[in-house]
Amino acid sequence: KITTPVNQIRLTNVAVVRLKKGGKRFEIATYPNKVTEWRQGVETDIDEVLQIDSVFLNVSKGVVAKKEDLTKAFGSSDQTKI
Repeated sequence: KITTPVNQIRLTNVAVVRLKKGGKRFEIATYPNKVTEWRQGVETDIDEVLQIDSVFLNVSKGVVAKKEDLTKAFGSSDQTKI
């Protein structure tokens, strides 16, 4: 009997937005259609655009960015402001 992992999150309907800053690449998981609306100025609520309020080093592997890296690159470790 083969079982599938229960705690694994499927990456469906995900657009990964990347930003390279301070020598590191940061990524956020967003909804694809909401990103285009955000860039056009139609969508103004960031919570509607983001799937998860976390900043990642690698979204597909689930590697969350360390607070030290965020502070070094952005001057803050508050992920909502970033």
